[in-house]
Amino acid sequence: MKRMYCALLLSWIPSALMAEVKLPAIFSDGAVLQRDQAVAVWGWAEPGKAVKVSFGKQSVETTAKPDGTWQLQLAAMPASAESRSLTVTETGGTEVVVKDVLVGEVWLASGQSNMEWSVAASQEADKAAATGTPLPQVRMIKVPKKVTHARQDDFVGKWDTATPDKVMSFSAVGYFFARQLHEQLKVPVGIINSSWGGTRIDPWLAEEGFAKVPELAELGKTRANQLPGTPAFDQAFQNYIKQMRAWCDGAEKAMGSGQGIPAQPAAVPLLALQSQTGMYQAMIHPVRRYGIKGFLWYQGESNNGEGMLYYQKMRVLVEGWRTQFGNDKAPFLYVQLAPFTYNNLGLPEIWAAQQKALSIPNTGMAVINDIGNVKNIHPGNKSEVGRRLSLWALDRTYGIKQKEVSGPLFREAKAEGKSIKVTFDHTGSGLVARDGKALTHFEVAAADGKFEPAVASIAADGKSITVSAEKIPAPTQVRFAWHETAEPNLMNKEGLPAGAFHSQWGK
Repeated sequence: MKRMYCALLLSWIPSALMAEVKLPAIFSDGAVLQRDQAVAVWGWAEPGKAVKVSFGKQSVETTAKPDGTWQLQLAAMPASAESRSLTVTETGGTEVVVKDVLVGEVWLASGQSNMEWSVAASQEADKAAATGTPLPQVRMIKVPKKVTHARQDDFVGKWDTATPDKVMSFSAVGYFFARQLHEQLKVPVGIINSSWGGTRIDPWLAEEGFAKVPELAELGKTRANQLPGTPAFDQAFQNYIKQMRAWCDGAEKAMGSGQGIPAQPAAVPLLALQSQTGMYQAMIHPVRRYGIKGFLWYQGESNNGEGMLYYQKMRVLVEGWRTQFGNDKAPFLYVQLAPFTYNNLGLPEIWAAQQKALSIPNTGMAVINDIGNVKNIHPGNKSEVGRRLSLWALDRTYGIKQKEVSGPLFREAKAEGKSIKVTFDHTGSGLVARDGKALTHFEVAAADGKFEPAVASIAADGKSITVSAEKIPAPTQVRFAWHETAEPNLMNKEGLPAGAFHSQWGK
């Protein structure tokens, strides 16, 4: 009997150790698939085994590679709120069923604390709105915080539905953006929330982006030399291993002969996790093959002081993510930082860098200097932030014309004797003061750059502004809201605030 039991146990072990078909966490119950584009599905199985994926009327097969990985594509599908199952089977193996799968719009939301900020931590009106009406077709999956040098293929997480018991943990900006899209498009909306408070832009960068930003070629090279997995680092590490072997031999001989031990070779430096790298690898890379429509970004507080360097890093971020997700035109919508008392002079320069990033094709920026809190770096009105981001998406991505997508943004300043004429983009149906009072936070200067408070008046057609100051008889420069706590009152009649600017800075 003992021999029979052992024989049965041994016969069971190979099948128990056999790789079972497996999907990454992004394909969990409640998932939303991107409509109107081919949908990649991938995972792991026993090498050489046939894998079949079925969804709706589609069934597609492939074969697991020698390393056990597999990938295939479902044909593009229209939006559908019908709850269906995605089934994955391996020949002779187990079956995996992902339940309650919808088809609609999927966006990736990332950044630092203001993107991570939950509905539960937002203003009372936002909490009431989010919990008042369940939205079962609005869903979110949270990628957990993690940093690694090696690029990851999976994470631990699951999709949740915007019901009162779940929505309070959602990213507030991501949720209210999704809510606006759902209400306007009448389709399911999924948000992949990959955000981490206090983080810089640097660890979110995909190295591929540096190839398209020659201005940061040296930074890209420095990073590559210190990042495992890049050819530069791997070659340097191979050389280091050879040097260490030679050192060990030499050190052993030196000890045997009573001589002093030679200096140990310097280790290959590693790019610092969390401050310089690691979040792209662990929190973005695992979902790079998942079909998405575009990106949402709310970050910059931790890079305050970098000025136009931040604009160049944003270029790397956008280009790198678009490359990795296989869509060089994916919309990238972001939030300009709100006023806050940092007690330094860097914030206006970050604002300028963020506006400069609009020169990157297919980007959009939400200005929020009217709904911030100079004493709280986490302003509570996240629903309006999400709405303003949605204006860009609805108008530019989905073709649903909006009255305006942005507040007035600086276009040009032209000296005209004792005054300067300022023109803007996004004036909408006209420029106005939000409170009906005189325009605030305008300053002018001559060539010496010594700015004085100025008086600003809106032209009769509501499309431009004339700025002057008695102390500056021949102004050549103008700036607006150029202070970290500035909360100006200039907006367009659509209620969207004007962004800060400096006519000479950042050119």
